[in-house]
Amino acid sequence: MSFKLEGKKAFITGSTYGIGLSILKKLKDYGCDVALNSRSRKSIEDAKEILGNNIYGITGDMSKKDNAKKAINEFIYKYGSLDILICNVGSGRSANPLEETPLDWEESISKNLMTAINPISEAFDFLAKSKGSIVCISSICSQKMIEGAPLTYSSAKASLNRYVKNSSYYFAKNKIRINAVSPGNVYFRGSIWEKKLENNQKSVEVMLKEKVPLNKFVAPEDVAEAVAFLASPLSISTTGQILTVDAGQIIL
Repeated sequence: MSFKLEGKKAFITGSTYGIGLSILKKLKDYGCDVALNSRSRKSIEDAKEILGNNIYGITGDMSKKDNAKKAINEFIYKYGSLDILICNVGSGRSANPLEETPLDWEESISKNLMTAINPISEAFDFLAKSKGSIVCISSICSQKMIEGAPLTYSSAKASLNRYVKNSSYYFAKNKIRINAVSPGNVYFRGSIWEKKLENNQKSVEVMLKEKVPLNKFVAPEDVAEAVAFLASPLSISTTGQILTVDAGQIIL
């Protein structure tokens, strides 16, 4: 089956490792022209060692509006148009529940909400021209109480979901689609789950058995396939939706 993505121009924010890198690889495999993004030039160069030096990299912190504007303009200068915007930047690392400071709240909103809103705002006119698609990466913490998950992170991702749903009405007037993928427990090298397995493998195994019906982690590639579908013409009638990829955890 083809996702009909050949020749599409795709910018994936936060795409030098983990879920973002898997999304970039998947869209590239399906024929998209893609660009890496990170706040760090070193991270981009490290990713190029994996992907090849022919991958274009754009440095920019998506939590800062001026950086987002510069990054989108650089993408347009390189590729001439923008068909797909993937807003992947986010971080679940924050204070424990009920230990938050005002700064923790500000940082989580900046990292998990504004990192989507800033590039979307700057890309809007270009996406309107291409009748493009936006996919944001959320989390099941936005939809379900997950014990131990930071309240700051869960709340910021819930705000992102509401933004996706409400903005889809207005974006549709310009033939832009916006959706989100909401992953569960994603394991990859360097992830928080790698550290948890190292510290207490037994408790992680118990958690997967008791709280995840498929008794497994989600792979970054699983999220990437969902993103590719939502970004593609195969989902041309889908907008304002949150697609959960969590091995069944949210149903319990």
